[in-house]
Amino acid sequence: MNDDDLRALMRQADPTTGDPSLDDARIRRIVAAAERDDLAGNTATAPRHRRRLFAGVSLGAAATAGAAALIAGLVATPAIQAPGPGPDETPAACQVPTVASLREFDTAYEATATTVTGENVTLTVTQVFAGSPGTTLTVEQVEEGTGVLFTAGQTYLVATTDDFISPCDSGPATDALRQLYTTAFGTSSNG
Repeated sequence: MNDDDLRALMRQADPTTGDPSLDDARIRRIVAAAERDDLAGNTATAPRHRRRLFAGVSLGAAATAGAAALIAGLVATPAIQAPGPGPDETPAACQVPTVASLREFDTAYEATATTVTGENVTLTVTQVFAGSPGTTLTVEQVEEGTGVLFTAGQTYLVATTDDFISPCDSGPATDALRQLYTTAFGTSSNG
């Protein structure tokens, strides 16, 4: 069952489908009219128990409409995302890099972020594992939580295809990640 199927089931079960929504002013007018008029249209005061019953029904209808609106809002709202990872972590949706996942990239290198200026990051390549990235690259800084968040002075291992930096297979240069790159691409050469 997907979100569209769930929404359709909710609409079928909603007893207020097609009815105009009840705002506070409309509810007050209905309750006031019920307290003022009896069933025959006379303006004599209705018996006390009937007013309570009508007020209770009106409040119940308002609560039902409010609950339906809340549920519809929850169904239409995307799931709440966990906050993004810190600078030394991979994004939450990523699997841990593997030798097999790294081998899917045509370019892999180790580089130091020499400058970070607004949305641009200058990387100085220090080792090449695969491909020909050049000696200096300018790449776009990503939004926090969506990939490698570059910090000036830090060293990174980067895997790319068609100039797209993998947010999952790239990251800060650690011994464990460097070992995966070496296993996947063989001995590296100096940039």
